[in-house]
Amino acid sequence: MKLLAPKDAAVRLGVTTSRVQQLAREGRLRELRDSAGRRLFRPQAVERLRKEREREKERERQRQGEIERAEESTGAGADDAGTDAD
Repeated sequence: MKLLAPKDAAVRLGVTTSRVQQLAREGRLRELRDSAGRRLFRPQAVERLRKEREREKERERQRQGEIERAEESTGAGADDAGTDAD
């Protein structure tokens, strides 16, 4: 099994190497260390996290769409923000 260096994991995830290291510290991406102490990642773990992030983005897009539709149906929106009829 070929393991990925942080740079390769970052390319697959579409993030920086610093973000990959942060994800590992947060426990969202499991890291391995070689005998020299370098971080390595299993391709399957990187792919699993990539899919999870895609699902999160899709859910956020759906929530945003629901909010926009609700604002349109009630007539509320950015144009009404901060206006009071006092």
